Amino acid sequence: MTIKDWIYLGITVASYLLAIIAGIYAKDKAKINRATRAGQALDVLGKLATNADHEAEYIGGSGQEKREFASEIITQGLAWLGVKGVTPNLVNGAIEKAYNSMNIANQNVKAAEPEIAQNVPEKDILQPQEQAPQVASKATVTQSVAPQAVAKDVTVNGN
Repeated sequence: MTIKDWIYLGITVASYLLAIIAGIYAKDKAKINRATRAGQALDVLGKLATNADHEAEYIGGSGQEKREFASEIITQGLAWLGVKGVTPNLVNGAIEKAYNSMNIANQNVKAAEPEIAQNVPEKDILQPQEQAPQVASKATVTQSVAPQAVAKDVTVNGN
């Protein structure tokens, strides 16, 4: 093998190792993010935003009133949990994300209109076809089969 082949082999092996490491990281990314302080804070923020949006929707009011109400609930929840340093932009983003998720989950799926025509011309309607009479009856079929031996019951007297 030439030096060029060794270099290509090294690049290939390094690429595979990098892909394996990236796959393991991507698989455990949620666990890694929740383990960090920032990940925990964002997780708490998301849960508070979901609850605040549901409560604001229940209370009612205009869109701006709901947003202010949800923002106040989230701010109070974060203060009670001792999470500091969350900016108003993060709170508003969490509110929007939770609101959009709630709307997608609550969307009413419109029933599809039937594709069957109501007024079909008589010539286009299929009519049932007559079936040919059966050639052999059941009696002739069962008579042509050889009789089978009677099966012995093996459970009688333990034999």
